[in-house]
Amino acid sequence: MGCSPGKLDEPATKAALGAITKEYPVRMPCLPGDVLVSGNLPEHVVGQLADHCKGWIYVNPDSDPHFMPQAIKSKGSKLEVVPFKPAKDLSSGVVDQLVKAIADMPRPLMIQCTSANRAAIALLLWLARERGYTRGSAELLISDLSLDTVRPDAAQWLSSRLPDLETPENPRVLVPRSPEVQQLFDVETSTFSYLLSCPETSEAVLIDPVLEQKERDLKVIKNLGLTLKYVINTHCHADHITSGGKIREDMPSVKTIISEASGAKADLHIRHGDKISFGNLCLEVRATPGHTDGCVTFLLQTKSASFAFTGDTLLIRGCGRTDFQQGDARLLYKNVHEQIFTLPGETFICPGHDYKGRSISTVEEERRFNPRLTKSVEEFVQMMENLGLPYPKQIDVAVPGNMMCGVQDSPWDHLAI
Repeated sequence: MGCSPGKLDEPATKAALGAITKEYPVRMPCLPGDVLVSGNLPEHVVGQLADHCKGWIYVNPDSDPHFMPQAIKSKGSKLEVVPFKPAKDLSSGVVDQLVKAIADMPRPLMIQCTSANRAAIALLLWLARERGYTRGSAELLISDLSLDTVRPDAAQWLSSRLPDLETPENPRVLVPRSPEVQQLFDVETSTFSYLLSCPETSEAVLIDPVLEQKERDLKVIKNLGLTLKYVINTHCHADHITSGGKIREDMPSVKTIISEASGAKADLHIRHGDKISFGNLCLEVRATPGHTDGCVTFLLQTKSASFAFTGDTLLIRGCGRTDFQQGDARLLYKNVHEQIFTLPGETFICPGHDYKGRSISTVEEERRFNPRLTKSVEEFVQMMENLGLPYPKQIDVAVPGNMMCGVQDSPWDHLAI
């Protein structure tokens, strides 16, 4: 982000803005927490808001009669006009200009148009670029942030500008400003795998790989000129077999890693508090059992962002089930709240799965919006006991295979690989 966040949650500011939002088309989305969106306003309200906003972006032409630059500038706010109208033929240059303006403007920031529709879309477009959202993630955020000014046609336009998960052969940089992390997707099991690499040394690790995607993953690693050091699993999976054992057969220098508590075979076993180093980067291990007794979350700090690879412990607006493999709903709830929700809010949540086309979340999003883990522990336990989900299709094959590091003693023919 190209600016310092402003404070909209100070009591005096919150009270003043709260009164305005009740009477006028001004919205204060809780994320990112330092940006307002608004429609047309009378001049005296523009002046009041300019008392609190250090930056102001107007996304209509400056000839609009509701554009009041003097009322904005008189309070010392930095002002920029970026004409923006969502349309099929809108050039990428206009979008780039808008996103850059939002990124560079001081906070708190106001984005204004005639109805707060385009202003809200502009905010979401910036968030999507900033965080690497797919269309599913952006659609979810419109709902969670209660952006009622967004019109369906504008939301559809935004979705058309964002990537979709249904292109698994094309690995995508997870966050544009964090080339250390790439996210890969397996359509059949809706599994995310993560390729992490050190830019200085080209050493890499692969988290939660899927056996059927082994050749794809190795091709990506080769094309990027990386040296794979470790294959790591967040837990013993029940819905797919890890490719760790097979990769190790082809590349004996690669070591496999899983938690000691999982009871599964691997070259190296880890515990809470351990560090896994590759190049100049390292993963911190946090034990987060509950989905299984061997679940861990891996934390990565790069120069520009923080990541939590949560496996099945914490998903986007959900969590892993707790009705098999030593699952324990109370334990999962406790570990999410103590080991993950205590991380900084801007930490990216990189889940093990998603089934609705979403790619990534943040700690702050899940703390606020996760429909399961925002409940009390008693409500959560009751909910998890009554999910009524069928067992994973591959559980009878996947669990024994993963306990053997992805290599079973029995023949592989029946796996139809």
